[in-house]
Amino acid sequence: MKKLFLTICFSLVCLGATSGYARIVEMKDIDRVPRNPAPLNLPAPDGLPDPDNTEEVIEFFRERFKNASVSRIEDFDDINQSNAVNIQHSAEYIRQMQEEKKSTFEKIYDQAMGRISDTAQNEAVVTGTRFFELAPEKNQEAATELQRPNIPVVNAVLPTGRKILVPAREHIPYLLSSFNILPTGLIQVTEDMTVVANGEKLKNGVIKVIPKYSKSRAGIRKKLDIQLLSVTVNGKEIPYTLEELGNNIIIKPVQKYILQPGVYNYSFKYLLDRKLWYYDDFTEFYWDVSGSYFNLVITSANAIVSIPDGKNFLTQNVMVGYSSRLTPNRAVIASLDNNALGFASTTPILPGEGMHLLISLDKNVFLEPGIGRRFVWFVTDYGDILFSLAGLAAILISYILSWQYLKRNRIKSRHSFKLTASVLRYLVKNTFDKTAFGAGLLDLYRKNIIDIEKQEQTILLIKKTDNLSTLSRSEKKAVNHLFAGKDSVIAATSPNALKFKRAYASLEKGTKILLKLLSLQLNIGYLLFSIGMLLLTEIAIAMLGINPLQTALVLFSGTLTIAFYIWVMKRRFKSKPINYAVKIFGSIFILFAVLLMGIYIKLISALFLAGAVYTIFEYSELFSKRSGLMKARTKDCEELRRYLETHAQTIAHGHEFAMQQANIFALELRPFYPVNNDIARIYKLEVMAEIIQLL
Repeated sequence: MKKLFLTICFSLVCLGATSGYARIVEMKDIDRVPRNPAPLNLPAPDGLPDPDNTEEVIEFFRERFKNASVSRIEDFDDINQSNAVNIQHSAEYIRQMQEEKKSTFEKIYDQAMGRISDTAQNEAVVTGTRFFELAPEKNQEAATELQRPNIPVVNAVLPTGRKILVPAREHIPYLLSSFNILPTGLIQVTEDMTVVANGEKLKNGVIKVIPKYSKSRAGIRKKLDIQLLSVTVNGKEIPYTLEELGNNIIIKPVQKYILQPGVYNYSFKYLLDRKLWYYDDFTEFYWDVSGSYFNLVITSANAIVSIPDGKNFLTQNVMVGYSSRLTPNRAVIASLDNNALGFASTTPILPGEGMHLLISLDKNVFLEPGIGRRFVWFVTDYGDILFSLAGLAAILISYILSWQYLKRNRIKSRHSFKLTASVLRYLVKNTFDKTAFGAGLLDLYRKNIIDIEKQEQTILLIKKTDNLSTLSRSEKKAVNHLFAGKDSVIAATSPNALKFKRAYASLEKGTKILLKLLSLQLNIGYLLFSIGMLLLTEIAIAMLGINPLQTALVLFSGTLTIAFYIWVMKRRFKSKPINYAVKIFGSIFILFAVLLMGIYIKLISALFLAGAVYTIFEYSELFSKRSGLMKARTKDCEELRRYLETHAQTIAHGHEFAMQQANIFALELRPFYPVNNDIARIYKLEVMAEIIQLL
């Protein structure tokens, strides 16, 4: 209630004031400034009671009521007769009376209209600045229109309830910002504004911009903490949200809406923290009432600053104008109470101009921030750096420790994986060659898909079935390449080299995919841990933001972009120009993603996140190599080789040969397995050796 009372009183003072002067005090001269503003002395007729003495006021009105007489309208005869009212005033006197009845607010508009028609004579207007933005092609027409004596006006009801006439141009006739500074340093802010919209700049409503950082006299910067409470338009609450954009905080509607032409009263309510600066001898509050960002004329800008009861202000300053042309001569300061100050502009504020308040307060007014609160502030300022660095360190250290365990053979694979002969060859030789292709054909023979026969000097591959459901995708493609259409027999000769080449490519691709799946399966635990740490880091950073959801989406999108282009840059292309082009464009997009994240968090934090993504790729690739997590599988292959060598005589005379023939060929153990009567019918090692020689 007290705040509402001060608002009403100060609004009346603003509308009734005609002129004022506020002295600007340099920061270095702050100690020489009077501790209290000059009180506002209004003339009062003799005989009026002391307004602070309730009993004297009541007695005053009792005496007035005793001397009052009651008259009836019949005593005045017929008021419709010509002699009922016989007092007439001259036109000049009437104009003078009308001029005196005008409020300061209406007089400001008269001055504004004069400034519009004669901007060259007013030094406060910068060359090229107009009160109302006009399209270039309409400048001549607009200039003619602005010179007309009668400019269209509309009715407007201010938040104070006062009804006035305002120009029917898109502008802000009235702005009042109320700041209630609490003992804890938290500031309750209510900003009421009346806007005239005509579908131009305010097509989608009012969007407020607040600086995200506050600076001290020493140039130290700290992040503002803001909590949006409500936004109402003509008394109806509209969902608004906070967004971070560079060094600004944007208060914008959750859902885009169209603001129809008309007069609207907006009310923004929010809480501010970390806006005060605590010095050794005083505490300081600074605010730009007009924001210096509205691309609209503000006819009357006002502010109320209140502090806890029983406390006083040390110094107060108000400056209006562009950043390079600030002046104290366009605003007044009024003392509303011992603990409340009022500020009002006496001239319209043009687009880009600001109304800057600088107030020094007694340090004892506020509670000194404790260790806990300072720690929270520290986390708010540097939490993104700390969290991103901690996430990167956790990922890096976990991989380094895991790599050390791998070197000591302390990590054992618990995953089962069915190896094909081609994969076996790749693990042993780290390549896919003709021998691996031949081993793949022998796997098809073992699965009874094809038969391999030698007739005289010609080797034939015969398709035995059309049911390929038991084969992998790459094996199916290889069979289809060998036996195109309705063909069921193919000779291993030069005319069919293209068919064998296509089958070779299919098996090679399938083998590499199987190895990647194996690598992923072995590496999944490390990947889940590292990706989980990265996501946890980004969530922790996002929670520090003004809009956590928005910040999280930006960070997730940025890291996904970085991950994609790192993956692309690690691909190998046959053409060197393509390789160079991919690396250049990939680097550009990665840099763009880092800079985009740097808008919402510190740039060093964005670099740490990019480093975490790169670390995940590097270590995952390192673990996937034969010397990494594949080391256990490679060891299994070597054990299989020793087994096939040691038990060659037994295997060569049993049914196991049919199952191991492809592996024997892949491991080049043919000398250990000469043909014999027991396996002569299924023995294909010599024939397959001839096929790969022909290829």
